[in-house]
Amino acid sequence: MERIVIEVEVPKEYAEEFRREVEEMAKYLRNRKALWEEMKKLKGILKTDKSWKELKEEYYEAHVGRHLRSG
Repeated sequence: MERIVIEVEVPKEYAEEFRREVEEMAKYLRNRKALWEEMKKLKGILKTDKSWKELKEEYYEAHVGRHLRSG
């Protein structure tokens, strides 16, 4: 694991929210491989009409996409 320190200036009222969002994204990236392994184990258990690809896209959108949109 590599430590990266980034210094940015944000308006004071958004500083805490910005910090939380960056930490949440880092947490997702750290655990991404483990999460996908768990999803592979669960494949076929979920009763849905959606394809595996659609479910992966929804998962990605829910966990990463909102970070990209909020910028």
